[in-house]
Amino acid sequence: MQQDLAGSMVMTATYLGIKGTRAAAGVSAQYLSGGGGESVPACPAGYAYMASNGNSTREAGMIQLRRRLHNGFTASLQYTFAKAIDDAALGGRGQGGQVIAQNWLNLAAERGLSNFDQRHQATVQVQYTTGIGVRGGTLLRGWEGAAFKGWTIIANITAGSGMPLTPVYVAAVRNTGVTGSIRPDYTGAPVYAAPAGRFLNPAAYAAAAAGLWGDAGRNSITGPGQFGVNASMGRSFGDVDLRFDSTNALNHVTFPSWNTTVNGAQFGLPNAANAMRSVQATLRWRF
Repeated sequence: MQQDLAGSMVMTATYLGIKGTRAAAGVSAQYLSGGGGESVPACPAGYAYMASNGNSTREAGMIQLRRRLHNGFTASLQYTFAKAIDDAALGGRGQGGQVIAQNWLNLAAERGLSNFDQRHQATVQVQYTTGIGVRGGTLLRGWEGAAFKGWTIIANITAGSGMPLTPVYVAAVRNTGVTGSIRPDYTGAPVYAAPAGRFLNPAAYAAAAAGLWGDAGRNSITGPGQFGVNASMGRSFGDVDLRFDSTNALNHVTFPSWNTTVNGAQFGLPNAANAMRSVQATLRWRF
């Protein structure tokens, strides 16, 4: 749905629903049951049995408020509320990222948030060109007016909630060949009531009992929120173009994800930080 508003404004509301079927999902080819069950000697270690029995859904509602270009200024604000669920992440031969079930007798336990699920996301885009339009002059004369006229300034701001993460307990499970994709038990303690210096609570998870699989859900942790600002400005002087581009213009620290290895010393700590501010200047002469 779209509606024109006063002040050169346009509002657009969109609903998007997607259903996917026959996605690639698999189990370890070395065993028929989990936790010490019957092994399959004919299947070598490291192989997985893939089947096209996965499915996925994504629903999203988007609302956008946009100002048409007027007097050199245009801008848009878009907010998206979405949820994506699957039991077989995008993957396939040569693509990777597929879900390997930890227990082939309980494939329903693999159903969870998609790896790309982001519940909230807001994007702002702003562009202003000086000296454009009837009232878009720089209000300056002489060399000052010549210096400030004709610049185009662009800013992109993105903010969103965190991406899903899976708690992992690194342990070898007898007769399966699985090491590293085992999920722990959820103890019931608050996941985000973390001690000082951490972002996740180690007391929220514990090793599963011998012979059993952990009940913590796949992609059941919401990672750190995301925020970024990129900006650029440029102007053409006849045959010469001058442009400045900046990524992470505010030099704001954002953590892409947290360490979720429950039995590791780094559990609940950031894996890395985003790149610091970078500014690039480009001077181009066309001839």
